[in-house]
Amino acid sequence: MISSVTGPRSSRSGGHIAAIVTGVVVLAIATAALLGGGVVIAADTTQRDSDGYYASGVETLTTPTHALVSNGLDVGTAGPDWLFGQARLGTVRITASGTASRPIFVGIARKPLVDRYLRGVGHDEITDFEVDPLSVTTVRRPGSAAAAAPAAETFWARSASGSGRQTVTWPVQKGAWAVVIMNADGSRGVSSGVSLGAKLGFMRTLGIGLLIVGVILAAGGAVAIVMGMRRPRPPASATGAATQLTTTT
Repeated sequence: MISSVTGPRSSRSGGHIAAIVTGVVVLAIATAALLGGGVVIAADTTQRDSDGYYASGVETLTTPTHALVSNGLDVGTAGPDWLFGQARLGTVRITASGTASRPIFVGIARKPLVDRYLRGVGHDEITDFEVDPLSVTTVRRPGSAAAAAPAAETFWARSASGSGRQTVTWPVQKGAWAVVIMNADGSRGVSSGVSLGAKLGFMRTLGIGLLIVGVILAAGGAVAIVMGMRRPRPPASATGAATQLTTTT
């Protein structure tokens, strides 16, 4: 009589279980990266205007003072210089509309220069804003001094003035900056249809990068799960003793 005696079946080790868990976690991260990349690319494709800007609608902003000033453009100085070249961080667009009887001025300059220009001049400082729809929160900075005509100043990095639609585009740079909207003659009582926009050149690159990372992570997670699901091979000594053949006469 021939009998077969088989040893105990091998169970998955802690390493195999860890590989399966790691694979599941990596797949979850990969899914998030793929979804994020898809959303970014879809937004970059569908949410920009004909000039490539993500833009707010036009809303009328008013102040009884001499100016509306946004001091919120603080760009850190710790990054490398190449990061701020060729508009790598993006381009900001500010549009304001004036009339034939009340031409408008819109400009951007370094904050210390704007502060010096408006020292003693009453103005509203924009401390916060919402884009959709455009709305602003302001703090009144009182003053009794008259404002010089802004277009006559030479410290503006970018500026435009006149009747009708006036547009300023500014590639993001290091430092603290301020946007100023005024009547072109510097008089009190500013009212203008304003729109804000931003062109973010890195968005498509970011979306593609997320998709690539997602694909790589998904492949790695799948491999980890497959490896974890494989049964470990029994030791060589166990293999030799796994089957015993006994002949009984």
